[in-house]
Amino acid sequence: MVASLNQRKEPLGLVITGEAGTWQPALERIVGPQWLRTYMVSSQKQLLQVVEAGMVDAAVLDDQAEWELDILQLLRMIRRLDALLPVVIVTGRRDRRWLEDALRLAVFSVVARPLELEELLRQIQRIMTRLDEMLHQGQ
Repeated sequence: MVASLNQRKEPLGLVITGEAGTWQPALERIVGPQWLRTYMVSSQKQLLQVVEAGMVDAAVLDDQAEWELDILQLLRMIRRLDALLPVVIVTGRRDRRWLEDALRLAVFSVVARPLELEELLRQIQRIMTRLDEMLHQGQ
């Protein structure tokens, strides 16, 4: 897995918002800059800019970020820019209809709040595995 990602000659770009930002220093230290580059954004405009620019390979979005749009509206906008971007949503919501809507928008996963470091690392590992599989299929 790691060798294939390294063949890209660049680390995994991960945009993070809200609660995930508290883990940014730990991620950079544990995973390392050769494998992971994080982008902390504080507005939906910044988020959409890094996605549109192709700077990131995945996103961890917190639904408690105080932005103009709710998280599912934001995910719809991301899907217009990049239909395959793995997006993890951090939420306290548990209602079925909301979760179904997130699945219809091809969310990579939904993680319950509070976001623990181990869970965030697990999600990043899953994303890296998925991207590695996609790279192998593209060869």
